[in-house]
Amino acid sequence: MLSQIENSFLESEIKIKLQLFILPIFCIYFYFYFFGNKELSPNNSSLNNMNSLLTKKFNGSYLNLIKDIETFSLSRKIKINSMDYNKNKLLIKGKTSLEKINKLIIKIEYINNFSRINSLIIEKTTKKSQYNFQISSDFKKYYIKEKIINTQISKKKKDKFKLKAIISNHVLVNNKWYALNEKIGKYEILKIEKNLVVLNYKKKNINLRLIKNE
Repeated sequence: MLSQIENSFLESEIKIKLQLFILPIFCIYFYFYFFGNKELSPNNSSLNNMNSLLTKKFNGSYLNLIKDIETFSLSRKIKINSMDYNKNKLLIKGKTSLEKINKLIIKIEYINNFSRINSLIIEKTTKKSQYNFQISSDFKKYYIKEKIINTQISKKKKDKFKLKAIISNHVLVNNKWYALNEKIGKYEILKIEKNLVVLNYKKKNINLRLIKNE
């Protein structure tokens, strides 16, 4: 009986042989297509929620946004010359000290999960410790941001530097903005590149690299 089946299979046409070979593969594919996706539905749901969050658009009130920044600037004695909001872009011009510019930048960057600073221009004025600034930011999409913790460089950690941002010739190190050739403690900012900042003290150089999370 078995020998007859074997001989019949060997003598059958190639088309029949292919059908008998493909049939089990098709059955396996059919099972995973209709039943396998149900088992993965929780993960797919989480992925869909994440995608929905990242594609979310800012629909808040720009008037409340500007009012919040104006109130903050007034309380910190930051002079605002103009503030324009157009097509999800905010442009702020003013004059104050570098320390207060740093505080305003942090305020704008973390005012909500849609804000993102894309350019910064700082120019020194004739008045001591006063700088003209121009901050451009947009509110185009949702960003997942790290929480800022205000810290200071202590004596035990005086050589610990964390580079968070590079905008033009200015860098954000340890939550404070510095310009090229300025000093961070005893170290001078020797070079600013696209993703690299070089600090120098005597013959010692420290390379700080910018690591982007996006």
